[in-house]
Amino acid sequence: MSLKKGLRELWEDLMSYRTLKVVKISDQRLAYVHKTLMASILVYSAISMVGSHTYMLKEKPRMYVATTVDDSLRLSNFSTATAAYCDVANTDFAGDTFVAEGAYLNNQCAEHFATSQLTRLTDAGAFVATHVQTQDWTRTCEDDTELTGCVLTDDGDAKNYFPADVDAIALQFRPTYVTSWGVSEPPTTIFAMDVEGEEVDYFYVYDDLPEKRTPKFTIKDLLSLGNASLAHTNPVYVSSNFTGTLPSYRLTGLRLNLDFTFSNFRPMLEGRPFHFEPQAKMSVKVTSEGSFVGAGADMYYTGVHGSFDASGTRVEMRGVKIEFQSKGLMGVADGYTGMMALMSCLVMVGVATAIVDVIGAFIYDSFKDDKIEDDGERQHLEHMILNIETSGVPFKHDDLQVMPNVSVKDFLQMLQKDILKLSTLAHHMSRDLSQAGLNRHTMDIASMDVSANEAARFHCALVGPDRSEVYLTGGPQTVGRGHGGSHSKRISHKQLSVVANTHTGVAIVRGMRTKNCSGVALGGGPWQALGMDDEVELMNGDMVALLMDEGADEDETTVEGVFVYRVTLVENKKPPSAGFWPFW
Repeated sequence: MSLKKGLRELWEDLMSYRTLKVVKISDQRLAYVHKTLMASILVYSAISMVGSHTYMLKEKPRMYVATTVDDSLRLSNFSTATAAYCDVANTDFAGDTFVAEGAYLNNQCAEHFATSQLTRLTDAGAFVATHVQTQDWTRTCEDDTELTGCVLTDDGDAKNYFPADVDAIALQFRPTYVTSWGVSEPPTTIFAMDVEGEEVDYFYVYDDLPEKRTPKFTIKDLLSLGNASLAHTNPVYVSSNFTGTLPSYRLTGLRLNLDFTFSNFRPMLEGRPFHFEPQAKMSVKVTSEGSFVGAGADMYYTGVHGSFDASGTRVEMRGVKIEFQSKGLMGVADGYTGMMALMSCLVMVGVATAIVDVIGAFIYDSFKDDKIEDDGERQHLEHMILNIETSGVPFKHDDLQVMPNVSVKDFLQMLQKDILKLSTLAHHMSRDLSQAGLNRHTMDIASMDVSANEAARFHCALVGPDRSEVYLTGGPQTVGRGHGGSHSKRISHKQLSVVANTHTGVAIVRGMRTKNCSGVALGGGPWQALGMDDEVELMNGDMVALLMDEGADEDETTVEGVFVYRVTLVENKKPPSAGFWPFW
């Protein structure tokens, strides 16, 4: 291929417009399925956009929690006399080789620990000590002047304490969520949920009662939301030789996840798609089952001035360690997100066409022929046209002769004229003989009784170009491409509609709504156009053409797919005349 020719083809491609071919198929079954699927998809898309809020830009919010401590209940009932955890025999843990924390013996209750000593508060969590271990120590050095060779020596055994009535310490949580679009505020409503997902209590920020505005729970009540208690035994992993008592959560500590699940839009099941109040669900989950919670260690120095670090006390505390976690999604209406959601819905509508295409391939015989065009056939025709345009046909019509000075084209035209003349002559002779009473067959047809009990029966058929018959049963039948060996793409699959009366032998042919015109030849006469919705009666011997190209005169008119209407008497129920009845 030359460069010039390649550039020309490239220019033609650039200056051309290409689009998809749309095929219209008149079939109510496919139309019903397609429209139903489209309506279902559109309804689902609308419900999805509104109910699932797909038009909103959503994100997981950040969270800060302000926590305050209220120990008024603890101070009002500051007593250890009846506390079950003061029973030394039930609270000691002898230790095990599989437990790195060691033994905790001689645990005793203590009232001297203030609430401020036992609590630690941050934006990310809170801590309330339930067990305190103290160990006094003294520093000894080989050279007290230079302070070299110093070691810390424990003074006696460690002391283990259970601070009294920490279960009554109350914590009040005030969460604040923060979004990337600049919103920083507390949720309007907070629902406290148990481990089963059931609502236990709710708090409204604008409630008239101050205690109902933000969540406030004692340690005991907070643990009950997670189905836990400080008195429960912690099933720590011990060796098979362990024979003692497993420690309680009061001794090992307890780690909790305090989850706040935020949302400013309601789920579809609630049926409130336009309720945008910011809400949060608070839930508690225990995450330290089977292990000790890491101890928080503090060092206090008790030495005299000048050598304050010569002695001191090491304090380790374990307890309820609360970790705040933010969950859920907050949303804001966003144009780009809404446009993408709408585009997704429109794309889903195209799925309806794909489904109907699959269904149509099974229930519609010529669906593939109507929808799919064979590119190989088109290329073959283009190649033939190119050869004719460049080289012309390789022969002349006059070169092919059937007899001297008679070409094939002339012979076929003469033969067609002779067939038409003979058919016309036979048709007129048949009618003349019938009127003279000499043609018994046509007389029976003309004088037949039309009553249901006495009517004759005829075999009616259209004989195609390949001599195959299209049997007409009496109901409306369509004839077109694929019948009688006619395969031209110009012929529709439903070109003509034929209704035959099997009692009279007369058929009515009607033109369908197609692009191309059909034709009829009655009684051997010339071809006549049969347009859309035109109706013509057919008698025995009449001809029908599926495709007719009407020319200036009869010689230039061409037809394709010619069928001959044939009628044969198969049964006569008319009773014989009285002159033929036997007498006895």
